[in-house]
Amino acid sequence: MKITFLVDNKTESTRCAAEWGLSILIDDEKQKILMDQGASPMLLENAKRMGISLKEVDFATISHGHYDHSGGTEAFLKLNKKAKVYVHEHAPRFSCAQGSHNIGLPWTDDFLLENKNRIVYTKGRYQIAEGVFLISEVPRLEGYTPTEKFFIKADGKMVEDTMDHEQTLVIEKDKGLYVFSGCSHQGIVAIVRHIMKLFPNKRIVALIAGMHLYSAQGQERMRVIDEIARMDIDYVFPVHCTGMKAIIEFKIKMGDRVKIATAGRAYELPDL
Repeated sequence: MKITFLVDNKTESTRCAAEWGLSILIDDEKQKILMDQGASPMLLENAKRMGISLKEVDFATISHGHYDHSGGTEAFLKLNKKAKVYVHEHAPRFSCAQGSHNIGLPWTDDFLLENKNRIVYTKGRYQIAEGVFLISEVPRLEGYTPTEKFFIKADGKMVEDTMDHEQTLVIEKDKGLYVFSGCSHQGIVAIVRHIMKLFPNKRIVALIAGMHLYSAQGQERMRVIDEIARMDIDYVFPVHCTGMKAIIEFKIKMGDRVKIATAGRAYELPDL
């Protein structure tokens, strides 16, 4: 399996730009999957500079209903004429952090109408193709509470967003599971444990995830890092909203099992 980071918060490439967002191209030999589309059309320019044709993508997914994972969706669909986009049914709605502007999907009604036959709404455990699943509605886990609250409009009031629209991409192979999470707002430990329950006879080969630890305090970060390190996972890619402190701490704790990915980098899994 080959994974290419088209968009991330950071880059070491002279060809690619970076932005607050995430987009990963996955080639599992059977199909090409575009997981998230960043905050803007930047993914198209980065892909072009890397010699990658996004016209060949078979389908795309949206990890949750925030702009930094869906801002490039419209540009992608204009370029790619065949792929469908899989997004949770509760994702297209107003969302904000406390006191902030709308950070939800930047999709207009016209865009939704124009692409009504290409946008597929999901929920729960949703199978896209053989061995390819989207897992949402993860239960909260005591001791691993989310590091930031978001809010939505409901009945004219602002209420806490349960983040039930967050979904994790899971690719099942003979050797195990490849798990992709955009921001892990439900908590990466809760997500991983939930997936382990859903696939009890499979181990996780690779975890590629934004873990939303950039605002977590030291003990809170280390509790998560220690728990992930105890799990039998070959490769961990802490990306996007994980934050540099947590990424460095992951690397110190787990050594070569941790890969510090940036926009413009590609990896062959499991042989890195």
